[in-house]
Amino acid sequence: MSSFSSKVKSKIIELITPGDKVLVAVSGGADSLALIYLLEKFSKELSYNLFVAHLNHLTRGKESDQDEKFVEQVAGKLSLPIFIDKIDIRNSSLKYSFQESARILRYQFLEKTLKSIKGNKIALGHTADDNIETVLMNLLRGTGLRGLSGIPETTGNVIRPLLYFTRPKLEEFLGDHNIAYRTDSSNSDTKYLRNKVRQEMIPFLKIFNPNISRSLLGLAEIARGEEQWMSEKIHELYSKLVINQKGTIYLDVLEFEKQHLAMKRRLVREIFYQLSGSLRLFTALHVQQVLDLFTKARVGSVLMFPGGVRVVCDYEKVCFSLNDDFSLSDIVKRASRLLIPGITNIAQLDIRFHAQFVELPLPESIGHMQAYFDFEKTGGNIRLRFFQPGDSFVPLGMQGHKKVKSFFIDQKIPRKKRPFIPILINGNDDIIWIYGERISDSFRVDATTKKVLFIEGKVI
Repeated sequence: MSSFSSKVKSKIIELITPGDKVLVAVSGGADSLALIYLLEKFSKELSYNLFVAHLNHLTRGKESDQDEKFVEQVAGKLSLPIFIDKIDIRNSSLKYSFQESARILRYQFLEKTLKSIKGNKIALGHTADDNIETVLMNLLRGTGLRGLSGIPETTGNVIRPLLYFTRPKLEEFLGDHNIAYRTDSSNSDTKYLRNKVRQEMIPFLKIFNPNISRSLLGLAEIARGEEQWMSEKIHELYSKLVINQKGTIYLDVLEFEKQHLAMKRRLVREIFYQLSGSLRLFTALHVQQVLDLFTKARVGSVLMFPGGVRVVCDYEKVCFSLNDDFSLSDIVKRASRLLIPGITNIAQLDIRFHAQFVELPLPESIGHMQAYFDFEKTGGNIRLRFFQPGDSFVPLGMQGHKKVKSFFIDQKIPRKKRPFIPILINGNDDIIWIYGERISDSFRVDATTKKVLFIEGKVI
């Protein structure tokens, strides 16, 4: 056994236990081909079961179909069961970039398939090169320790056995064993950020540091360790300083002020997360406002944050809670209709909606608080309201209607947060956007769209 195969085997032993049912995502490319062949090589010895999954994105015409047939032949050669599905990413894209939408739909397919086989692990072919690209992409977008950590080796039931091996090493393995693989032509298209980073940014950085890949992997390893350590510490600190009574969180002012600034920030973010179930609406500015409240410690001071989170300063403690008395009706009265185009402020939610018309083509990436719509479908009478019993819409990427309540449950949105999530509707009272979560497929931009409406929410 080669040194490379031996190292991969050791990694497999760490991630897979005897009796596991492992669903392997195989695109046909070098990384996934190396993964399935290496996993199959040790499957009998290590007593785990393999299943192959392939998603045809239908984006490259015959090339996509040829990838599908190729993977089917590989599965047949290895005598492994295979599960194939087809999803037209371009026609059912989510509100994110093409690549992000493809990733989301691919994970949905894998999770669905895993459930159907009663499996317990999904294996992906991410490599050290993927990790390097991810670190740089996160750095470009602006990130902290978590982003600098790169791709985790495990995420829930997802494992990445090849994460510490380079792409050239995998290609060498395939060459030594005469294993053919497919090459995705879209991987050379630099309109996608990852490809641009791979083909232009990394070679440029190597001018200054020929060992930049090794340096970035080292950075990711350091960041991952420190992020893990800080996460553990913040949970210890949370249990020590925080009292949670019937949904109200109390934090001792004196003990809180003794902590390091970094821990204070993380603790406030953790409290926000515990109350609202998400950090999407919370910015560094919100965290700083809470820190300032502790510093001033003026009894009776009240701060309101997105999602109805209320912070009140009380003698020796600061109280965090979801404001059950939050007046939604007042908000609806004052901001029932958005200015199209224009800016609409919603002071009680600390949100400003900016609506404007934009030209095609649309940018590759889009944030959670941004959305594009077909204006001919939405019309100009767009209003804001909140959840009502019986609400339903067609979530982007789906064909049929879904109850908003069920959607909230599927997205694991806490019950207390649901009444405070803005919902945008058109003149016919159809839901066009559950703000920060999902637009309606009925109003998405498609090939027939002539006029694009862009709406962006920002924290005031």
